[in-house]
Amino acid sequence: MTDAFSGSTRVWIADAVWKWAPNGNATRTNFKLQGEYLRSTRSGSLVYDVGNYRQRRRLSRGAVGLVPAGVYQFMPRWRVGARTERLDPGSPDYGLNAPSFAADGFRPSRNTLMLDFNPSEFSRVRLQFARDRSRVGVTDNQLFLQYQMSLGAHGAHSY
Repeated sequence: MTDAFSGSTRVWIADAVWKWAPNGNATRTNFKLQGEYLRSTRSGSLVYDVGNYRQRRRLSRGAVGLVPAGVYQFMPRWRVGARTERLDPGSPDYGLNAPSFAADGFRPSRNTLMLDFNPSEFSRVRLQFARDRSRVGVTDNQLFLQYQMSLGAHGAHSY
């Protein structure tokens, strides 16, 4: 017998974007704030097998995720931005199963800063730093230098 969950899962997601440009002209200076919110709840029964003794108990759990990000174009072709990602796994109610499961209270997160320059409408150079704490006891610092280039026809040009 393997461990199994039987029940229902409900997921709610909200996504919002707010844009601002002085005098309505976004070509020189603008700011974009966007965010995502996710909530997941589970309710049902958990079956687990310890020492060939099959046990079925009630399980109730909720988790919340949040991802706000902001990008500011401070002059033509230059942008700076920040983003944070958070997850609160909640406090699960394992019922009578609680002694069998360790609760560490870990809340994963990731923070990112970026600076990019657009030499033309077809290319972008981005410098990005991220501090990732998605694993217990580990901080992963990441530095990226990225070059993007677009080739071919698109909505603004036929070539």
